[in-house]
Amino acid sequence: MAQPLVFSIQHFCLHDGPGVRSLVFFKGCPLRCVWCQNPESWSTERELGFKAHLCINCQTCVNVCTEKAMLAVGKRDRKRCRLCFTCASRCPTGALVCFGTPQTVESVLEELRPEYPFFRSSGGGVTFTGGEPTMHAGFAAELARSLKSEGIHLAMETCGQFDTGEDLQPGKPSTDDSQSRYQGLEGPVWDILSNIDLVLFDMKVFDDAQHRRLCGMGNAVIKRNFRILATLAAQGRGPVLWPRLPIIPGLTDTRENLEGWAGFMKENSLLQLTLIPYHNLGESKRAWLDIKPGPKLKASVDKALESARQVLAQEGITSYPPGEEGWQGNDIQRV
Repeated sequence: MAQPLVFSIQHFCLHDGPGVRSLVFFKGCPLRCVWCQNPESWSTERELGFKAHLCINCQTCVNVCTEKAMLAVGKRDRKRCRLCFTCASRCPTGALVCFGTPQTVESVLEELRPEYPFFRSSGGGVTFTGGEPTMHAGFAAELARSLKSEGIHLAMETCGQFDTGEDLQPGKPSTDDSQSRYQGLEGPVWDILSNIDLVLFDMKVFDDAQHRRLCGMGNAVIKRNFRILATLAAQGRGPVLWPRLPIIPGLTDTRENLEGWAGFMKENSLLQLTLIPYHNLGESKRAWLDIKPGPKLKASVDKALESARQVLAQEGITSYPPGEEGWQGNDIQRV
């Protein structure tokens, strides 16, 4: 099995599922949302970033580069560079940084196990995020099985752009037996989902053409996968499904977009979601990676979030800020 890249593992998180959680960030995403706050998650390859504000112009990076690819501080000949990351390892201030670390299942488990007491005392666990975890389906499935065997609650955040496989067709479960619940649900993605308790499903732009313009591709597959997961959850054959909607001023907070998603949720018998405030910290990350700047967007403010909440409420949808969902009351802790 190929070792995927993980660009971060964060602990003591409170906004991405119930209880105290650790977040495993997988590198690689099929979307290119113009407002993305984690552009270092896009590529499935390791990347070299340069944080100019930390540089002291010591020339160490230039001097240690055996390929003579570092032409000057912060300036690199990409054709010469073989991404050995010697410059990053020798940088005294952390101005040069490697995004993406190859991991094994056991290496991730070793980092997560010290957190188990916090998970168990708070009703928390581990959340797979990214990037898009399903781009590393084999690895994520093996990691999920290992964590589940150790009694850890699992959540997965997804953009919804993944292949469920031709064999994944919602149907009525024949019995309540835990094995038969997954009968006929085959494929790499279902290998993950069969061990996941909670799916945090990110909805963005309802209109397909607008989604293509703002996120890099249409949303037909995303909506199809949402319907499948909603049906399976209702039948007790899959993980709990919880929608989340980022509030991007002028893009996702329009009445048309909010009403579109509200109607779609009601069609799928879901009446609750989380509203995610937008911040513009991703702009500095784009500069680190020499990625073209995104559009100038204002951070979400309380007024915009409250306006979105009211529009959704008029459509019969209850919305929550991150971390205030009241997971226990919403029966998220599925056994």
